[in-house]
Amino acid sequence: MRSVQDASVVRTDTRTRASVSTDPSLVFDLGANVGQDTAFYLSQGYRVLAVEADPTLAESARNKFAREILAGRLTILNVGIGAQEGFADFWICEEKPEFSSFHRAIAARNSYSQKCIQVPVLPFGAIIERFGVPYFLKIDIEGNDNLCLDGLSPSSLPPYLSVESECPLDEQSASVEDGVRTLQQLYGLGYRKFKLINQHTFCSLSWPPSLHYGVDSLARRALNLVPVKNRPSLDFISRHLVTRRRLERRFRREFPVGSSGPWGEDTPGKWIRYSEAERAYRRYRHRHFLLVRDTKFHSFWCDWHAKL
Repeated sequence: MRSVQDASVVRTDTRTRASVSTDPSLVFDLGANVGQDTAFYLSQGYRVLAVEADPTLAESARNKFAREILAGRLTILNVGIGAQEGFADFWICEEKPEFSSFHRAIAARNSYSQKCIQVPVLPFGAIIERFGVPYFLKIDIEGNDNLCLDGLSPSSLPPYLSVESECPLDEQSASVEDGVRTLQQLYGLGYRKFKLINQHTFCSLSWPPSLHYGVDSLARRALNLVPVKNRPSLDFISRHLVTRRRLERRFRREFPVGSSGPWGEDTPGKWIRYSEAERAYRRYRHRHFLLVRDTKFHSFWCDWHAKL
């Protein structure tokens, strides 16, 4: 495999990028789902464009955030992301809506039932043209994430971005190279600083492991050894040493399972270079499937965070 550092990789033209202004008050939530990330971004004072393909979830969000929509702080766009404008089959996962996807195999994970509907789709570039370049772009659209990256160019890059490291369709397609390709695409666009965030713990994964990762691991291990009835006595450990709980205490809100959590400079750990990010991804992913027996092929759940 050719190194992403090779001179043939497309690099950012900073003069071109400087000609397109970023809206520092705007965040894109691509794959809004039930709106928990949208609610967090709104609580931080940002204006939000929430994109959701599922019409039921989009309508529910309109009701939930009616006040923010009326105030002009939130726009909900009920479309999917596609290679071109039109309509496409969208598979609704009825037991777990976060698995809903344009790929039936993803919606059918764990033998979940699914149904097919037709939804409008737009290329991501058209959304950028209409709404502008956001300060932060969250991408979590179950299998079509790379279509969003395809819609970006060196002249339309958000300063901060997060995207799922991988979203395999099935066990045969699950590969470490999926996450590496996404990282390569980010580098090719012009991003130079990265974090690999574990979505279960919100820890930043680097190699060798960071101090905050080690403290979090020891704290969670200690809590798992204590009977549930005795855990209140260890509340200090949970609130101050477990990364996810510490972040919830800092932002004074719960981050439910499935939420993307903090972003940008609020994510734990330090920003690392491409070579360090790739090494960490390969090591942690290998260790995950080596140590956890009978784990599902899609269980390595991490996000790439990127910074210009």
